[in-house]
Amino acid sequence: MSDNATLSIRPSEVAEVSSQLATLADRIERVIADETANLTVTASGRDEVSERVAATLNDVYRSFAAAAGQGAGQLHDVGATLRAQSGSIATFDGDAIT
Repeated sequence: MSDNATLSIRPSEVAEVSSQLATLADRIERVIADETANLTVTASGRDEVSERVAATLNDVYRSFAAAAGQGAGQLHDVGATLRAQSGSIATFDGDAIT
């Protein structure tokens, strides 16, 4: 069995990945904000069924938007953690080499 105790990291690639995560999170937030009008349902009539369907669809949208917002926040957090950790590893590696 080989020894895989070595960790290799390229800070520039980690920075690129964290940037891509931030871009993805921003896009999720932008799409949810931009599409709110298209995803909000108005009842087609005054009857109970139409109003109930519209209310249910709007509840689903609000739940989805909240979950998407939390997901985008987590993507931002992961990107920030990657940046912080890659910097720490690069600093540690530099100290270990000298």
